[in-house]
Amino acid sequence: MTTSSLTAGGNNNLRGVAFMATYAICQSLIWVAVRLLAERYSPELLVFYRNFFGLIAMMPLIISRGPGILKTSRPLMHGVRGLVACVGVYSLFYALSTAPLATVVAITYLAPIFSGITAVLFMGERAGPARYIALVLGFIGMLIVVQPSHASGATFGVAAALVGAVMTAGAFVSVKMLSRTEDMGTMVVSQFVLLLPVSFIIALNHWVWPSFADFCLMALMGLGFTVAQSAMARAFAAADATVVLPVDFLRLLVAAVAGVVLFGEMPDIMVWGGGFLILMAAVLSAYGGSRPITENTVTDQQSVKF
Repeated sequence: MTTSSLTAGGNNNLRGVAFMATYAICQSLIWVAVRLLAERYSPELLVFYRNFFGLIAMMPLIISRGPGILKTSRPLMHGVRGLVACVGVYSLFYALSTAPLATVVAITYLAPIFSGITAVLFMGERAGPARYIALVLGFIGMLIVVQPSHASGATFGVAAALVGAVMTAGAFVSVKMLSRTEDMGTMVVSQFVLLLPVSFIIALNHWVWPSFADFCLMALMGLGFTVAQSAMARAFAAADATVVLPVDFLRLLVAAVAGVVLFGEMPDIMVWGGGFLILMAAVLSAYGGSRPITENTVTDQQSVKF
């Protein structure tokens, strides 16, 4: 291996780490915004505004590609993905409004592990011992994380976070299945087009006009989601998952600090330990396969950024 190739590999790793750090910080701040807004607005309304501003962020892509961007040969599969993603986002927003912030973030680390196992069971992917060990470690970490929350009475919030992690994993797998035949732009835009009217109807029974300041915060929440997802896609494109995934622990660190400063939530030592164990299980799962399945894995081969 030449010196130039080693240097290029090192630069790619640095870029991957930088993009992953950007994703982790942005995603954590988005969830902090959800938690702040949840004190005044229902999760149903927040999901609508997340979809609304997410679709606005997609408008340059929609305008450049035209109506043809929604053309698909697999509408049923898009619908399945939309349903799974819908349940997942409502579950996570409910969890963020009722359970400690750091606990919810720790549980979300389970999604790549669940998606990897699902791919083995239903998509015929091969898995070595590392992925099965990762599943066991992730399950142990989950049990550690939920103990203090169960004791504090946040059982329903923790349960919602677990449902959200499972549904997120299902969305990851459905994206990987769609990526075999579908355009990335179609996959991204179609979800906002499908979810926006559904979330609007659900939000009507909880409608409250936000203040100007809250409206701006909701806009940042929706647009920040797009920035975070783009950064994660670029991170996995630049470097191996085993290089960038450990940086994702920043999400728990930022969430824990925000929880203490803004909400007076002091994370239990078990949340830290369990969250770290789950994250290491995700890294091990990535090591045991070609890549962890995330909603942006397919962007490695496609030029659409979102």
